Amino acid sequence: MESYRSWQKMFVQSWLYLSVSLLIIARALGSQQFTAQPENTTTTQNSTVVLQCEVKNRQGTLQWTRNRLGLGTVRALPGFPRYSMVGGTNIIGGDRIEEYNLKIIDVQLEDDGEYRCQVTATEQTHGIITNKITLNVQLPPDPPQMGDTSTIAVIQGSPTNVSCQANNGKPGAEITWYQEGVRITHNVFSRTMTRTDKRADTLSVVTIVASKEDAGKKIECRANNPALRLPFKTHAILDVQYPPSLTMAHNISRPIREYDYVRFTCTGTANPYNIQWKWYHDGVVIDGSNQNYLDIPSIKRDYHQSRITCEGSNAVGSTRANEVLQVQYGPRFIGAPQHVAVDLGDPATLVCNAEGNPEPNILWTKQDYYNPVSTSPTFHIQEVEGRDLGTYICTATSMVAGFHEVSREILLLQKGPPKILSNKNQYAATGASARLECLVRSVPTPTKIKWERNNVEIDYANSGRYSELEEPLADGVKHMLQIMQVQESDFGQYNCSVENSRGSDLITITLLEKDILPLSYIIGGVVGGVALIFLIVIVFVIYHRYKASDSDSYAETDSNTEIKKREKTESPSDFTKSTLMDQWRQDLNFHCPTDYEDLYGQKGKQQCTVSTIESTDTNCNEHKLNSSGYGTLTSDNYINAYDHHNGGPLFSDYVHRTDEALPAERFEYGYNTISYSPHLARSRFENGYNTYGTSSFRSASRTDFTNPDYTDPYSSRLPPADVNTAKLATTV
Repeated sequence: MESYRSWQKMFVQSWLYLSVSLLIIARALGSQQFTAQPENTTTTQNSTVVLQCEVKNRQGTLQWTRNRLGLGTVRALPGFPRYSMVGGTNIIGGDRIEEYNLKIIDVQLEDDGEYRCQVTATEQTHGIITNKITLNVQLPPDPPQMGDTSTIAVIQGSPTNVSCQANNGKPGAEITWYQEGVRITHNVFSRTMTRTDKRADTLSVVTIVASKEDAGKKIECRANNPALRLPFKTHAILDVQYPPSLTMAHNISRPIREYDYVRFTCTGTANPYNIQWKWYHDGVVIDGSNQNYLDIPSIKRDYHQSRITCEGSNAVGSTRANEVLQVQYGPRFIGAPQHVAVDLGDPATLVCNAEGNPEPNILWTKQDYYNPVSTSPTFHIQEVEGRDLGTYICTATSMVAGFHEVSREILLLQKGPPKILSNKNQYAATGASARLECLVRSVPTPTKIKWERNNVEIDYANSGRYSELEEPLADGVKHMLQIMQVQESDFGQYNCSVENSRGSDLITITLLEKDILPLSYIIGGVVGGVALIFLIVIVFVIYHRYKASDSDSYAETDSNTEIKKREKTESPSDFTKSTLMDQWRQDLNFHCPTDYEDLYGQKGKQQCTVSTIESTDTNCNEHKLNSSGYGTLTSDNYINAYDHHNGGPLFSDYVHRTDEALPAERFEYGYNTISYSPHLARSRFENGYNTYGTSSFRSASRTDFTNPDYTDPYSSRLPPADVNTAKLATTV
């Protein structure tokens, strides 16, 4: 019984194994599989390539991938216009074999990559995929380049590197060298650099030691890669030359000083002589320096210890000449003044650092004292006393003549509580911005400055219109409270309090309203000012026209011509009325003061009064003399005349000549002023000559002028006067 059961169990197991095996064989006989797979392929740009993919009993969906990116399931592959899946369907031995070969036309570099053919799984069969293959697209390199010229300059007897570059090849180009058809195999170095776009650049350098016999020979560079049928070639002609030999100099025979005009020059020889010039300052190219000279119109101290380099280049190479400059310059302080704050009895050290070339001398003095206290850059006081406090002056002097000394003030301050020095009343206008200034003298520096309004500290963050500004000072700080768009409620009292480690101080500042002129007043003032300027201009123009017409009346004319004109234009009665006195009345110009020049070239002034005159009016018509004995001078003392041509009052200083001796009182220096006395002997002219340079006339009695029967005894000796003739005849 047991054996039966064992046999039965073995039978069942065998049947199961057979069933499973038959199922597996059945599925294997009907599953999808590749009958042809793609292989690694190398092609050239612009060619056509076909990658194989054949599937037997395909059940899933087939597509190609490039670099893991699916290309599509439709044979036309619409997203890739140069791609398509080509091939047909064949039935071989009951199996359906389909061709899905990937065809790529006009191959480009972007087609370079990894490809696979794959079929998706179904419920009856699993998915399948081919091995990964590579499509290698080869590109020819660019034609090689040996430079921009057809000749290559080589230095005679010296190794010269000649380079050739072929770019954009895939793979990189192989460069070979030839000289006159003979390949150069020694002293050749090549390097290929692959870029991110899979292209490669190849640079090759050959070292040539040229002699004169090599001049004119052809050196050839050839570039080749698998994408080329024949290599690219380029060549150049060897030109054996030598670089410039340079000498550098400048125009200053003595040591260079700051602000000197310095011209550096470079001279030399070269083959060829077409030298290109370039100048450097500490290794940096100086823009625009393309001549064999370099001008520095005003050299600065920054050039001291700097290097000026001249570079001359020709087709062969370049040579440099340089000079390290030694520039003398005056003293200059280093850094800001370092003020010192101490307590009495403490030591103090004042520092004054200055630079110069040569190194300057330092001299310390105390303000208002002339005796020096130190000649060292650092001035040390062992124990500071009250008399030591104050301002010290550090003076730096150059040992070279011509440089100015420089001085700076260093404060030695005593530490103590702060003190506020601001004005208690400060002003602002409504609507404008206000700044309340709290000027604090504090040594040491304040630790806290606070503004209060109505005994409440101002909250800058929430106020919206309040902010604080601070300006450091040598002995304190200037702290300002800024108020934007001042309102009526902002006027009033503000407290500024300050604290330092030694104490505190407080001040109450009142902000008062500033009076501002109304806009109408301002506009009225501007309009009035413009009108006043316009009026002044009009008066100025009228004055100059009047003066010009007055000057024209003095034009010198021929007396005979004038007489003839009068005979034609004037009646006899009018002609006889023109007397010498009328002529003088016309000639005397009543403008005071006026410049004049006497017969001997002495200059002076004609004025209306002497020092004894108490008062004068604008037109010089009435003058009063003091008690010096000359009485009162009025308009009656003169002969009043009216210039009908100019429309203004004139007076004549003419006095009839007599045989009497000239009075002892003559003319004072600098003035042509008439002083009159009722007594004939006391009448006088001052300064000796009248305005027009004629001789001074002797005094005459006033009655000679007012007498209606008076006649001029000189009238027969003088030419007749014409009111239109301004030139006074003085020849008698």
